[in-house]
Amino acid sequence: MNDSPQPDTQPVREDQTEHAAQLPLWPAEGPAPEVNPSASFTDAEPPTSPIVVDSPEPSAAPPGAQPDPPWRLADLGLFLVFALVTLFLANAIAMGLFAVFRSSLGGDLRIEEVLTETPFVILMQVVWESLWLVFIYYTVAVKYRRPFWQAIRWQPSPPGPKTYLFGGIVLAVAAQAVFSLFPSQENLPIEQLFSSPTSGYLLALFGICVAPFMEELVFRGFFYPVFERLWGFAAAVASTALLFTLIHAPQLSGGWTEMAAIYCVGVALSYARGKTGSLLPAYLMHLGYNATLFVSLYLTTDQFRALQG
Repeated sequence: MNDSPQPDTQPVREDQTEHAAQLPLWPAEGPAPEVNPSASFTDAEPPTSPIVVDSPEPSAAPPGAQPDPPWRLADLGLFLVFALVTLFLANAIAMGLFAVFRSSLGGDLRIEEVLTETPFVILMQVVWESLWLVFIYYTVAVKYRRPFWQAIRWQPSPPGPKTYLFGGIVLAVAAQAVFSLFPSQENLPIEQLFSSPTSGYLLALFGICVAPFMEELVFRGFFYPVFERLWGFAAAVASTALLFTLIHAPQLSGGWTEMAAIYCVGVALSYARGKTGSLLPAYLMHLGYNATLFVSLYLTTDQFRALQG
C-alpha cells in the first residue's frame, strides 16, 4: 500500500473555469496584486468613473453687476438739460462781461456785434464743450465709478488708425462732390464766421483739435451705447446720426443738402462705432473728415486770404 500523497484529481467544475477566465491579466513585470480568495466578485467595488464638473452657463453679467454701460437714459436727459442751462449761463456771463468792459472795448460797439465775432464764438464753444466733458466725466468716473477711457471704449480696433483716417477723407471727398453737384441757394450762417484769415485759422484749429473729440465723446461715446442697449444697433445708428445733425443745424440753417450730407456722415461714424465696439475709429474718421475739409478750404482760398464772410 502506497502511503505517498496522491495528487488532487478532482474534476474542474464549469463555474471554476468561467471564474478563472474572468480574472484580470496582469503584466508580466512587477508583482501581481494580492487576491483574497474568500472575496466574492460581487463584493468588489465598481470601477469609478472620472468626475465631470459641469461648467456654468455663460451669463450676460454676474449677479449684482452693473449693465454696460452703467449710465442710463435718465443720465442722457440730465446731460441735455445741463447743456441747455450752461449755454444760457455762458451767454449771460458773456453779456455781463461785455457790459463791464464796454468802455475799454469801444463805447460804440453793440453786444450783437461782439457775440457774432468769430473769436468770441469759438471761445464760447470751447468753454461750453469743456463743460460737457466735465459732466460726462463726473457721470462715468464719479457717479458710476468706472474707469473713464475704458467705459467710453477708447481702445484700438483693427485694421488700424490709417484705415479710419482714410475713411474720413473719403467721406469728405464724397461730401464735397455732393456740394458741387447740388450747391446751396442760401448763405449759410457758418459762412459768416469765415470773415478773415485769422478767423479761418481759428475755425480750423477748433474744427480739427476740439470738435471731433468732443462730438464723438457725446454722441458715440455717451449716447450711442445707451441707445444700442435699449433699441438695438440700427436704431442707435439712426438716432445718434440725427442728434449729430441737429447740433449742426444752427450753422447750416437753410442748407438742406449740407444737412443731408451731415446726416450721412453721422450714420457712417455711428456705424463704425457699433461695428467695432470702439469709439476710436469714429473719432479718427471724424478727424480725417474735418481735416480734409479745412485743408481743401485752405488751398482754394489762398491760405484763407480770399475768404468771404
